[in-house]
Amino acid sequence: MNFKKFRKSFSRQLMYIAIGFIISGIITYAFAGKYLFTNFNTTYKNLLYGFCIGITLWKGNQFMAWISSKYFPWPQNPILTLFVSSVSSLAFTVIDIFAVNYFYMKFVFNVNILDNLSRWIPQMVIILLISVLITLSFYLAFFFKWWRIAAVNEEKLKQEAIQLRYDALKSQVNPHFLFNSLSVLSSLVETDTAKAKLFIQQFSDIYRYVLDQKDKELVALDEEIKFAQSFINLHQIRHGESLKITLDIKDLSGYIVPLSLQTFLENCFKHNIISEENPLFIKLWRDGNYVIIQNSVQKKRAIQDSTGIGLETIRKRYEYLSQLPMEVVEDDKHFTVKIPIVKSIS
Repeated sequence: MNFKKFRKSFSRQLMYIAIGFIISGIITYAFAGKYLFTNFNTTYKNLLYGFCIGITLWKGNQFMAWISSKYFPWPQNPILTLFVSSVSSLAFTVIDIFAVNYFYMKFVFNVNILDNLSRWIPQMVIILLISVLITLSFYLAFFFKWWRIAAVNEEKLKQEAIQLRYDALKSQVNPHFLFNSLSVLSSLVETDTAKAKLFIQQFSDIYRYVLDQKDKELVALDEEIKFAQSFINLHQIRHGESLKITLDIKDLSGYIVPLSLQTFLENCFKHNIISEENPLFIKLWRDGNYVIIQNSVQKKRAIQDSTGIGLETIRKRYEYLSQLPMEVVEDDKHFTVKIPIVKSIS
């Protein structure tokens, strides 16, 4: 298998060399005309010159394109990648053309181009223009390809954001959630007026926040934490000591996908038993560029209808918004979600 791959790769490189030789021969003939075929010595030296400058420009610019796309990927920012690739290729092309001319003329024709540089500049400028035209054509093709993909992804992201907000709002107007919340509120009104007022305040804060995020791709982490605290308070009033939640996030810099914390907390409540005999433990903390949510695993036998859309939607949104992936880790004792923090809004 390795030999077949090697043979295939070797054959491909030979084909590239042949193509490079043919193209450089055509371009050399365009410069030299019939002089190219004056004698064998003239022919092979000029063809070899054309091949050397052609193959180094081809493979060198190919490498520059690869290294630029590695550090500035096309899918993330096509305009920036086009700029970086074009500038780096232009710089390489200028250096390569001068270097090939200098060393080839010196060691093959025994001519030092520095002695009469003005004679060689027009030729090098023409080669530069041809190389830039070809290279830029490829870069523009890549740019329009990834620009179109980015536009499609942006529209898809908007649709997924709408779906996420719809799922979050739907979870709040779920009949079970409303019935349980109103039942808790009803009992609090009779037994603890102050706590009932707090419950109503937290309840209204949740709905207000969900509606306020309708046009946002990212929200400041401190805003999301405040919302998550309201959401936690509401459920702690409802479940009492059966719900043990620790929120320890002191560094509130950065941005996060709105409603992501609520989605994961709702996931914890939905899939796990919460009772005095089996209290549910949830911990939220920050580790570098991640917010981590971890809950004890005590799965319900009968789980409410769940499509997993919320988690998958957030994961896809982070694939578009951040270089850091969202991570989910599950074992027998804990279910852990690592949510990336975006440093700034571009």
